Amino acid sequence: MVAMMVFSAVLTAQEPNTSHVRTTEPLVRSLIEQGCARSETFRRLVDTLNQSDVVVYIDPKITRDTLGAYLSHSVVLAGGRRYLHIAGELRGGDIRLVSLLAHELQHAVEVSQDPDARDSEAVARLFARLASKGGAGFRTVRRPKRRSTCKPPSMPS
Repeated sequence: MVAMMVFSAVLTAQEPNTSHVRTTEPLVRSLIEQGCARSETFRRLVDTLNQSDVVVYIDPKITRDTLGAYLSHSVVLAGGRRYLHIAGELRGGDIRLVSLLAHELQHAVEVSQDPDARDSEAVARLFARLASKGGAGFRTVRRPKRRSTCKPPSMPS
């Protein structure tokens, strides 16, 4: 609980014009930059989040050893935005790690597309509903081509 309160305080101090996919870790920043540079799908995920009310923070994973990465179902509401947290493995090849991040960013996009996903219970219901519709809860949204807003994540001040 204390960690979420500290997380909330950090979030509200962020510059509003930065990417909605953020990190303070140089390796994670590099992986995000690689994903944006090499993958149209990765760029589309970041662009979708950049145009939403969801901001995602990505940090190294320190728990849940059986998972390569995960999206926490906790949602922090502050300043008209929903803040999510992804924790990811930082061991392995860049292609694998970028793929893990893309998978978790897809889940963040799913949350961004459901305005009712504003707390952990609503996020759990969302994923249960998506899983019942076809397995993994993965949805792809076709969007018209536009200039990418995929920017490297900035360091918090």
